[in-house]
Amino acid sequence: MDSFEVLIGKNINEVALNESTTFFIAPLEYFYKNCGRRYPASKYKLADLDYFNLISFSDLFKHESILIIWYNDEGIITDLEIYYLSNDFDVLFKDYYYIKKAIDNGEAHKLREGDTKFLGASRLAEKVSQPNSDKLANKRELVLKKKYLQKIINELNFKCIEY
Repeated sequence: MDSFEVLIGKNINEVALNESTTFFIAPLEYFYKNCGRRYPASKYKLADLDYFNLISFSDLFKHESILIIWYNDEGIITDLEIYYLSNDFDVLFKDYYYIKKAIDNGEAHKLREGDTKFLGASRLAEKVSQPNSDKLANKRELVLKKKYLQKIINELNFKCIEY
């Protein structure tokens, strides 16, 4: 991990992050709440959702782990952490199956991020056709929800350092 540790203290915009063959690389911004706890600034996009050619669960999660490059609101990288998504594959698969079932039933237009726990079908503005229905549905992305990223932060148990 030595090669990645040199990233700490650098600005996220100055770092070239190439796709890895062994894990997801996720640069994630965080903020601090008034109580001093971290929370993620946004969700993490895994893939575009194609209603007519849905990516398989195994292709979506082709890597069992994620290298999270945490950076603060000033863009400075403060922490690196490998998190094993495979620990949560049971919940992630249930979420995936829920989304797949809605698409198969022609109900993609009814999907909400709140319907699932960790994996979300995040809505985009553009509307497109969907299988098994004449109703248009918003385009979507498959994302790791902020709630899931918060779970990861809580498990990593970051401490607020005061100077």
